[in-house]
Amino acid sequence: MENNSEQSTVNAGQLVGVGQLNIEKNKQEQVKMFCTEKRREMENVNDLKNNLLLPPIRINKITKKDEDIRMIVVESSVLLTKICEFFIQELTLCFWLNASSMYFEEG
Repeated sequence: MENNSEQSTVNAGQLVGVGQLNIEKNKQEQVKMFCTEKRREMENVNDLKNNLLLPPIRINKITKKDEDIRMIVVESSVLLTKICEFFIQELTLCFWLNASSMYFEEG
């Protein structure tokens, strides 16, 4: 009899670990899907300059604070702006995934 109760305790512990592992895999899959979607979006953009969410002038101001940078080519500021957008979006996605997984663990 004792053997069965020990075995059921181990199985319950394994189930909790499996559930957390599934949540982590789901998070990783969603981040991969996000990256794939953004890569596809970049491949299909014809005019990057008109497809920005953040103002490139702000990025220029930030980069010009470095004493070694005097002039910035327009294309590089546009590219830096798009990279910042993707970084902010990915960071937001990761925070949201963590927050929602914690909510579902508690609830």
